[in-house]
Amino acid sequence: MQKIPTQDAAFRLKSLLENRGTHEVPRGELWIGSAFLARAGLDDTLDNHFQIATLLGQDMVCLPVLERPERNAPMGYRYFEPSDLSRGLRDRTRLLVAIIDGPFQRMVNQRGLMQVLMSWTEDRDSTMTAYANEQKIAMDLIDRCLEKGVDAIILADDLAGEKAAFINPLELDNVCTPFYSRAVSLIRAAGCFVFLHCCGNLGQLVPLIKSWDFDGLAAIQIGKNELDLLDKEIGGVMIAGIEAPLLETAAPALEELETLQRFVARFTNQGRLILSSSCGLYRSDFWGRFQGIYESLNRNL
Repeated sequence: MQKIPTQDAAFRLKSLLENRGTHEVPRGELWIGSAFLARAGLDDTLDNHFQIATLLGQDMVCLPVLERPERNAPMGYRYFEPSDLSRGLRDRTRLLVAIIDGPFQRMVNQRGLMQVLMSWTEDRDSTMTAYANEQKIAMDLIDRCLEKGVDAIILADDLAGEKAAFINPLELDNVCTPFYSRAVSLIRAAGCFVFLHCCGNLGQLVPLIKSWDFDGLAAIQIGKNELDLLDKEIGGVMIAGIEAPLLETAAPALEELETLQRFVARFTNQGRLILSSSCGLYRSDFWGRFQGIYESLNRNL
């Protein structure tokens, strides 16, 4: 298989993280929904995902990828297919990132979380067969995206809830580690970066995530986690910072803004931050609020 060379991905990421002062925090967004684009006067097209990045001054374009594109995904986000990424290669002024759902997340998307959790123990054989099938599809998507020359891949797998992991970490190690070990190795061999997105409290999963050897974490919920623990044990680049409560109110609490400012200063000064929301931009009323947060950071950092 012939892959597009991506040896300049490291140069682009290094330049993005290091050639900025605190007044120019590198920016990106994992998920941008149709409603948010419409508020900016844009249809949800591939070209307009690049256009919105220009309007917001973002340095990274992320495209969720699926084998069968969907426009009615949860929260109003659109999926693209791997072939769409070829057109995105014309714009190499930004990092181009593919977001691919992991096998567990794919099962949850199709069957619902509670059904997956119940079948994990009550119908284990068929559930493990289903996981193996989803693993093959996810690996194929990774391979197809790498062929298109993306700079990075974010693997999205919500393995944790508000307080703890959904499944015993030892069990997740047995089932999930073969997939993640292979996926990370494949992505690295192609000269790309690889990040993990996982909602919820990751405390129980830290040793496991550390063993998977990602380049960092993406769109994690800072408020639900012990940041020092994640930083010490997992480290790497943090693609995060703007929590959902900041976007869900027209007048964010001063304490929440100050928490964001400290977070941004800490990781930007270390050259390890791409500012992003933890929830994605899925509501039209996020438009002005999101820009307000950017302006607040520029004034106070």
